[in-house]
Amino acid sequence: MTRTISRRRLLAGAAGLGSAALLAACGKGGDSGDAGTVTLNVWGGVPAESGPDALFAAFTAKHPNIKVKYTRFVNDDQGNLKLDTALQGGLDIDVVVSYARSALAKRVEAGLLTDLTDRLAGDPVLKVLAPGANPASNYFFDGKAYSVPASRSVETVLANKSLLDKAGITVPADWTTADFRTIARQLSGNGVYGCLIPPDLARQQLGPDFTYKAGGRESNFDHPAFRENFQLRLDMMAEKSAVPMTEIVAQKWDAFAQTPFLTGKVAMWISQPFVMRYIKDTKEYPHDFKTVLLPMPAPQKGAQFWNTGAYGDNVAITKKSKHQDAAFTLLQFWLGEGAAHMVPGGRLPSLPGGDTAKLAADLGGPDAAKLFDEQSLVTNLLTSDARIPVDAIQTAHAEISTIMNGLNQRVLLGNISIDQWARTAKEQCDAAIKKAA
Repeated sequence: MTRTISRRRLLAGAAGLGSAALLAACGKGGDSGDAGTVTLNVWGGVPAESGPDALFAAFTAKHPNIKVKYTRFVNDDQGNLKLDTALQGGLDIDVVVSYARSALAKRVEAGLLTDLTDRLAGDPVLKVLAPGANPASNYFFDGKAYSVPASRSVETVLANKSLLDKAGITVPADWTTADFRTIARQLSGNGVYGCLIPPDLARQQLGPDFTYKAGGRESNFDHPAFRENFQLRLDMMAEKSAVPMTEIVAQKWDAFAQTPFLTGKVAMWISQPFVMRYIKDTKEYPHDFKTVLLPMPAPQKGAQFWNTGAYGDNVAITKKSKHQDAAFTLLQFWLGEGAAHMVPGGRLPSLPGGDTAKLAADLGGPDAAKLFDEQSLVTNLLTSDARIPVDAIQTAHAEISTIMNGLNQRVLLGNISIDQWARTAKEQCDAAIKKAA
């Protein structure tokens, strides 16, 4: 890919401003600016029936001169490669959604996306996402914005309420990682693991840009928090309160984490709201227990920590689109009144506002009373004040991700020690940063 910007200056942020009034106004964009009726080709990773169909139908009802054709790509390495190939090959794509920040950065660096800076700055609602409005309002690249974040995902501990009740366990609101491990042990046995994986202690404690030292000039994998994180997981796997990595790989539970939870093989599962669609799909995943949403445990009692969720669904307009005005009208609607159509599929709006009761009803669905502990859904997800970290450094991020994916699996499979992991991670990632700088 053509390198059009400096990797060291890729800055990121997350939407967190606005009001209910502003949110309602978002969909009031002007006409498409294109003569006659146009068709926008949109590529995204969410199944059409999980929100996009309803979103685009509502958009076209309001803007009948703008049609939308939606193509779903699978949000994995192969799916993103297919999308990037299509974008660079000149396929007719107007709007694209990026999920990983590394994927978005690659598309910006390749010159595939439209600079939205001026459009955002001039919009009465979306100006909160423009560079300079707030350093944590959007993803910025060399001081420019090429996308808008459409979702805010707080991470929670999803737990099998039947197993908790059977064990007589009441989880305190201010629980800790030590409590999490104790409860996981109590829930383990008879073919059940207490959890899939424990909390990410390094991310919780270090927050934004946790894999870099200050300024992004070198990696941070020699920080004690990473050793602590791996030691916890290895210890829990050894005691069978967390699923061994060998079984995760064999069962492909890294890609299909909903399967062990919804089949009752795992009692607690740390994840984001998009997984609600699996819980509600009782034909594919029949189960007879309620899911209770628990807050993430603190690393230590009373300690302030970061939630491991994310702001995402970064919607962008391709530079080759012939319908720039129409595409921006879609972005306005998507983040405004259209956001409600994505909620049933587990994509919560990035801009604040809206009726909590309606959000809960839309997210839980018609069978919410049977499938969820509804109060926990409101308390620990929809009204959560959890701090979500926003990474601001992108230097060699894609290369570091590839290096770490391999090393992490090796240490969790027992092929290398934590000390070997730390030395190798530090050495290889520092080299990648130096090369990219």
